[in-house]
Amino acid sequence: MSYDRNFNNTLAIWTAFGGRGELILPIPTLSWQRKYYYDFGYSQYESERQINVHDNGNVQIAVYHAKTPYMSYYNKTTRQWTVVDVSWWAHGEPEILYAGGGVFLAKITGFANIIASFDGITWHNAGYCVGAQNAMTTGAYDVDRGSGVVSWWYNQTPIYYSFDSLTERTEWPLASGGGVPIFRYLTTHKGQFVGVVGGDRSIAVASSSSPTSWTTTIPEDNYNSRYMFIRSIQGKLFVMRWRYVNNTYHVNLCVLNDSATQLTETNLSHVGDLADNRIANPQNIIWMDAWGKFALFNESMLYVSDDGVTWEGVEQPGFTTTTYDTFGGAIYVPGDGFYVKASGFVYYAPY
Repeated sequence: MSYDRNFNNTLAIWTAFGGRGELILPIPTLSWQRKYYYDFGYSQYESERQINVHDNGNVQIAVYHAKTPYMSYYNKTTRQWTVVDVSWWAHGEPEILYAGGGVFLAKITGFANIIASFDGITWHNAGYCVGAQNAMTTGAYDVDRGSGVVSWWYNQTPIYYSFDSLTERTEWPLASGGGVPIFRYLTTHKGQFVGVVGGDRSIAVASSSSPTSWTTTIPEDNYNSRYMFIRSIQGKLFVMRWRYVNNTYHVNLCVLNDSATQLTETNLSHVGDLADNRIANPQNIIWMDAWGKFALFNESMLYVSDDGVTWEGVEQPGFTTTTYDTFGGAIYVPGDGFYVKASGFVYYAPY
């Protein structure tokens, strides 16, 4: 019998050996190809090529990082990526600040407006931040409480919040009173906003019902630990932690408990350069309903896990990047396939 690389996956091996025992990890070996801005319906603007992919739990979008008045969403009826007119992006490049709970929060680069959408088609001017300075860096939204926050990279205007409808243009007040940090990364987790504080050395939490009051739950430590890419996925709170020891980066994928007070290291770690696509990045974790498992993508690999702590993987031929390039986001479109952001293109694998 001739060899077929698609045979080299857990399901095939388990079947070949008579299906005895428990099938632990149905990890497929996928066929990867590159997709570019034009595959999502965009025309090129100047020299820009970057595409980002996002999923709010209901809808998937492909965002062209260019000053053009369009947005591409996956049309479940036609099973095609479809471009619609969105006038906001004619004023500046779109950047998605948060995707989850059926909501997208976005910014127009260079402006203080929050732009929101539920379906990826209609985008609302959901509000504005008076007196904000520097850049809007991140955001989060709790759909159950109708509460949202955005962070700015300036210590005098760190957090703005709102309980108003995302379909109405209202002022988002500044969270004042002292002790409100700047955030590099934010997520929503079980009634809380959880974020990596600017400087990347600590993690802080606020109830989504009281976004003006923040508590440091993971303080700075003696190991000079840094944190990146915090995300809540299917009830698990993931964060990447790194330490610089003896001129080398030591990077771990970690899981936080629900109160964000304790870290558990997973079995995925990396020693070497920080700009390395072999690092397990929470941006590239998704939940696969069909498998009942988490999936994680990095250089030439697809990993899966039941609990987010213990991972097993299968090599993915052709799923590679150039030196210092890293994947920056992953989604799954049910019935279509996987999409993983690289530099200037998106990897796609039918599934």
